[in-house]
Amino acid sequence: MEERIKKLFEVRPDQLPTSIPLFPLDNVLLLPFGKLPLNIFEERYLEMAFESLKKDRMIGIIQPKNNNNEFFMMGCIGKITSFIETPDYRVVLNLEGVCRFVLKDRELTPKGYYQGKINFQDYFEDLNSMEPQIDRKNLIMKYENFFKMKKLEIDQEVLSETSNLQLLSTLAMLAPFNKLDKQAILESPNLLSRVNTINSILDLNTFQIVSSNNSNQLN
Repeated sequence: MEERIKKLFEVRPDQLPTSIPLFPLDNVLLLPFGKLPLNIFEERYLEMAFESLKKDRMIGIIQPKNNNNEFFMMGCIGKITSFIETPDYRVVLNLEGVCRFVLKDRELTPKGYYQGKINFQDYFEDLNSMEPQIDRKNLIMKYENFFKMKKLEIDQEVLSETSNLQLLSTLAMLAPFNKLDKQAILESPNLLSRVNTINSILDLNTFQIVSSNNSNQLN
């Protein structure tokens, strides 16, 4: 019974949409199995959210390249898992990352948001919830050092309760990386590549912070 109920909440490859409303968010990363809260208040995106809730509850999160309505070519499908309407006419959504996609084309809808034609054929592996084997201790240590240098804190209780799969999504989404670093993590072909990309970005950022601090001390 429990397994049958679980399947009701899972997204199968044949349920993924080939056309999806796009929500461009600068310096925001959504990864498969990651959780992303959204506070929606613009009329066009309220329309987008309500349309999505009527259909498959899926929205494409994608980063803008610039202020000229150019987008990066890869984003991630997010499934609305809960929503709240507020007294001041906002909608607070919770998204769960489902599967990455490549943006093939897009058009501006009459309601003011973009509808994208997407391809996700190369990313069905994103739907696999099997736990990856990673050097969890080393990865967390690097994140802790990086956050500490940025004068930020990581919730240790959350870390201890997070699965390896969620760890590869959650911390990358929370970390104060720049938009290009976040896009590089998103575009990593598979989980092993994502681990390597995250490690490289953490090492480089940490080195730059240490070098900058040493330079400031000398001056």
